[in-house]
Amino acid sequence: MFVAAFDDAFVYRYDARTRVAKEKIEVRYVNGPKHRVLHDLSDRAKTLTLPVVTIEQTSLARDPSRISNKDQFLYRKQLDSTNRLAKIPTPIPVNLTLDVNIICYFKEDLDQIIQNFVVSCNPYIIVSWQFPEKFNMPFIDEIRSEIQWSGDISYENPKDLSPDTKWRISASTSFTVKGWLFKDYNQTQAPIYVVNADFHALAVSNRFCDYNLFDAISAEGVQTESVSISAYPEFTNYFINGIHQGDSLVVTKLNDRNFTFYGKRFNYNNTWYLSGAYNIPQLVYTEIDTAKFPTISAYKLPENVITTVNDNIVTISLSSNYFSNLSGNMVFVTANDAGWVASY
Repeated sequence: MFVAAFDDAFVYRYDARTRVAKEKIEVRYVNGPKHRVLHDLSDRAKTLTLPVVTIEQTSLARDPSRISNKDQFLYRKQLDSTNRLAKIPTPIPVNLTLDVNIICYFKEDLDQIIQNFVVSCNPYIIVSWQFPEKFNMPFIDEIRSEIQWSGDISYENPKDLSPDTKWRISASTSFTVKGWLFKDYNQTQAPIYVVNADFHALAVSNRFCDYNLFDAISAEGVQTESVSISAYPEFTNYFINGIHQGDSLVVTKLNDRNFTFYGKRFNYNNTWYLSGAYNIPQLVYTEIDTAKFPTISAYKLPENVITTVNDNIVTISLSSNYFSNLSGNMVFVTANDAGWVASY
């Protein structure tokens, strides 16, 4: 990111008398220590292709000023492909220090390169990058990182040159990249399937209680009401061909049947099953695995026989051949991710 932000620099070489640009030279940016780059760029004749800018990482430090969330995880409202709440470890803010060395043959080249970035770093520039793809999040976040210039430049002029050493001048400065480090960890948080709440009547009348007066808000001796909210499916009534059946379904194997079920939470991606002491060759026998209930097995009904009217009403139309092997009791089962319920 740093190189991409700075590597479009170039310098002009001017005629000494007319000040007309004679050539345009691109500046090379190389990642590595200054002494190593100088060694690698030297050919057999000990000449250098300059100008060049070297970039070297010199330190990495945690940045306490950017710590605003001390929780272990970041949670997002969006759901991933498994319909679970997205959760990732909280990233660590870090400051990456880069030392930058500019090496040139001419002072005029050096001044042009310095001017190229100084005018833009007042006091910093911004680079943007995406949230790490490895977390497989169902969204794309843009992370903006500051690249701060230290604000000072040190010049190094050559001294005591030997007769076979060519003149070159250099300058050094530094930048701080304010980035983030992410833990290599990915876990999804299961949704909440049940919420139990107790409502306690206060033993006070027409006055407010200070939160420290625990004895005044005690529910001892007064009524307490408990409420439970869940995602589990629930049956309340059954109908066969429009006739109410009470707590049980009485089925003969002679005719087609339309079963109507009344209840709750039928529209949570529910699947429907038949279970009993007999075989149904045209259906697949499978396990019913949910988050909260024990695993059971039953014959899964095809979707084309099920009509979900709304969250409270479902109609299932079955031909008589489903009951050709009937012997004894059978139950209907509906299940979602949370749990399952069986008819009587």
